[in-house]
Parts: sequence; structure tokens; C-alpha cells
Amino acid sequence: MSDAAALEYYQRISERFPQPPQDVRIAAEEAARNGLEGINDDVMAKVAFYPWQRRFWITVVVVLTVGFILDPVITGSILSAFLVVLYSLTVYGRMRITFTGILSDPPKQDLLHLVADDDLPMYTILMPAYDEPEVIRNLVRAVDEIDYPHDRLELLLLLEEDDHRTLDALLEVELPASVRVLLVPPSEPRTKPKACNYGLHFARGKYVTIYDAEDIPQRYQLRYAVAMFENSPDNVVCLQARLDYFNDRQNLLTRFFSIEYATWFGCILPGLQALNMPIPLGGTSNHMRTDRLIELGGWDPYNVTEDADLGLRLAQNGYRTLVLDSVTMEEANSDTVNWIRQRSRWYKGYLQTWLVHMRRPRQSFQHVGFRGVLGMTTVIGLTPALAAVNLFAGLITVFFLVGLPSFLSGVFPPWVVYMGTAMFFFGNALVIFSSILAMIKMRKEHLVWACLLFPLYWFLMAVAATKAVYQLIVKPSYWEKTQHGLTEAGE
Repeated sequence: MSDAAALEYYQRISERFPQPPQDVRIAAEEAARNGLEGINDDVMAKVAFYPWQRRFWITVVVVLTVGFILDPVITGSILSAFLVVLYSLTVYGRMRITFTGILSDPPKQDLLHLVADDDLPMYTILMPAYDEPEVIRNLVRAVDEIDYPHDRLELLLLLEEDDHRTLDALLEVELPASVRVLLVPPSEPRTKPKACNYGLHFARGKYVTIYDAEDIPQRYQLRYAVAMFENSPDNVVCLQARLDYFNDRQNLLTRFFSIEYATWFGCILPGLQALNMPIPLGGTSNHMRTDRLIELGGWDPYNVTEDADLGLRLAQNGYRTLVLDSVTMEEANSDTVNWIRQRSRWYKGYLQTWLVHMRRPRQSFQHVGFRGVLGMTTVIGLTPALAAVNLFAGLITVFFLVGLPSFLSGVFPPWVVYMGTAMFFFGNALVIFSSILAMIKMRKEHLVWACLLFPLYWFLMAVAATKAVYQLIVKPSYWEKTQHGLTEAGE
């Protein structure tokens, strides 16, 4: 595009989507990148490893390397035993949370106890999108159909200023009057949380939520959220709605993804709530008190799972998150390569988040207690680790069944192989069993048979976890784009 054509293009965009004055935009963009830094530098993922954490992990790698050179049998035995214990404790912790959630239910919402229209406050919806021309129209249509007075609804569509494909698509769409397009100035990091922080700078609502480009929220979700906020203690500042998929029957991958999400949002999050543990938020449909969110500095623009990070940060500041009885439909990833890109970003963000919140372990224990740190470690820190260890345990099981190669028989004594094999079968049987119970609870009986094939999904998780560790070291704040719009939403 020539300079003259570019100038004409941006004039056309500016006329169609008027923007705030330039000085206001500059201030908002600066706050979006560095607002959290001015409140508490310790909770930012701008640096992946604190100095003491970097020294610790380098020491671990050096010690293991030297150990395998000097005495591979003893070193392999100690490492294997440690991994078996870690695997066992992680499975136990996760199962306790899951079964607690299966046996508990969040408070149900109904239309009879909603706030009257005249008493409903202003509500802001942030809709960040990048390179989403295929689904952006669906998002605008879906949020426009939400049952909430439109004069009290602020829809902020957050687009990157140089996202020409999405902007071109919007030029052909007649937007509802409640939708305002905000163009985020291009700067690093190019992440969703930075865009949300930019939008938060202009938010006028008492409450704020996020919807992603492919989301189809339940029609009454905002009303449910207001009613729950109005009937909850002041320290409840966030509500997480349940996420589900409209294409769960498309292929085996979408079935696996749907099983995982139904278990996470239907059982694990309610379990964390019942056990009074920190709740890592989902990337969308989390409803927050705007003033408290601003008080905490918004989202971390350098964390690629800013949602999980914010959930833990809320807990460490004495605030509570509850599960909201409402559903937002999304598109499950139906492409394997696309899924690995998305999942590796999630795993990298989980590792980022755990490292950030364990920079000062003493403070973490003081703020959320031993149980809170245990839950945070089990659900966030060890989730990627468990994915990788599961692959290791599976390989040991295969070796046990076919016979250990001669070069490994000296490294892994029989007792280590027996322990690892037993834990692999027992732990994974528990996960499959809990998934079946979760599908029955969530009334997704059509997915029960796919739970029996779940070990195939764990291999993909292991690949994504390995990639996540690599990217955490090489490019921690890189946001790997997930392609949406691979499936058309049905009726």
C-alpha cells in the first residue's frame, strides 16, 4: 500500500470509527503496557524467571547432568522416584478438587430474582479481536442479542490499528449503536491483555466482562451477573461463567476438548470454590467490578494467560471469585496443529503465572494460605508438568510391557519401573473415571465413550507442554495466534 493509499485508508477508518484525541490514546496505550508495573512490579511476567528462580533451575540441570555422568543408576533412580511421587501427589490433588466439584453445585440463577431494568447499572463488554474477519460479525450479532437495556450497555470492540483484514470486514457491516470501535496503537507486547487494558481505560460500566471473537454468550448472562453481584459480599469482585462448545461432535479432537472444558468449568472450578482455593479465570466471560479491576492494575500485558494470572492476583489481594450459573458457547479447536499452538500458549502462560506468584513464596503463603498455594500449584504449576510426566510414565509402561532396552535397564531399577507403571495405570484410570462422572453431571452422555480414548489426547498435551517450556525460555511473552472460524455455529 502506497503512502497516499494508506493515508486515504486511515482517513476512511477514522471517519467511520472516530477515535479519542491523540494525547488520550497515547496515555491509554502507555497505561495498557505499564499500568500494572506502577502498582506492583513483582506480579508482572515481563521477566519470566526471577534471578533466584533462574539460579535454582540452572543448578537443578547442572546437578542432574553431573549425576548422570558420574552415576546414572543412582541419579536415574532418584529422579524417577521423585517424578512418581510428584505424579501421585498431583493426581491426588486434582482428583480431590474434581470430585469435590462433582458433588457440589454453584448457586442456580433464575429469571424471577433478577434486578429490575430501572436498577440495572452500566455494563461494559470488552471484545478484543485480532485478524478475525471470519467471526467478528458473529460476535457483534451475538452480544447485540444479549437481553440488557442497550442504553446501559457499552460494547468496546478492541482492534489493532494495523489489523486491516478485520477492519475491512467491519467497514461492510452496520454496527449496533451500542458498539464502539477502539483502535489499539501498535506496540509491543502485541497481546490480548494489553488490548483489554487499553479498553479498560475508556470503560464507563460499573461491571466489565470480556467476550472473545467466537463467543455466543447466554442471553441473560449479564442480568445473572448483576443479580449475583448484588447478593454477594463486597469481597466477591469476579464471577466466572461456564464455557462450553457448540461443535463438540465435529471430530475426536473437539470431543476431547469438550470433555476437558466440561470437567474444568463444571467440576474443577466449583471444586476450587468449595475448597476456598484461588480460581484461575477462563479467557472469556469473567465478570468483574470495574473499580476493583482498575485498583489492581488490570491485566498483565506480558502474561499469555492473563486470565489465570488475574484470578490468582485477586485471591492474593483478599478478593473472591465465584462460579456463575451461565454458559458461553465457543468454538472447540478442530485442527490438531492449531490446537497445539493454542495449548502450548496456555501451558506457557500457566508456567509464567506460577513462577510469578511463587517469586516470593512467603508472601504467597501469607496471602492465600497453605491450601491456596497447594491448589495454585496443583492446578496451574503442575498441569503442564503432569502433561510432560504423563508421556514419560507412558514410555516407562511400554518398556515394562515389551522389556527394557539394555541401555536403560541399568538406569531404571525394577522397583522404579513397577512403581511408575502402577501409578500410570491407576492415575490415568482415575482421570478417565472422573471424566465419565463429569460428563454425566454436565449431561453430556454423548461424550462418555470418548473418555475411554482420552490417553490419545494426553500425547498431544505432552507435545504442547514440551513446546511451552521451550517458548518460556526463548520468547516468554510471544502470543501465538489461534485461528477461529473453522466451524460455523449452528442454531
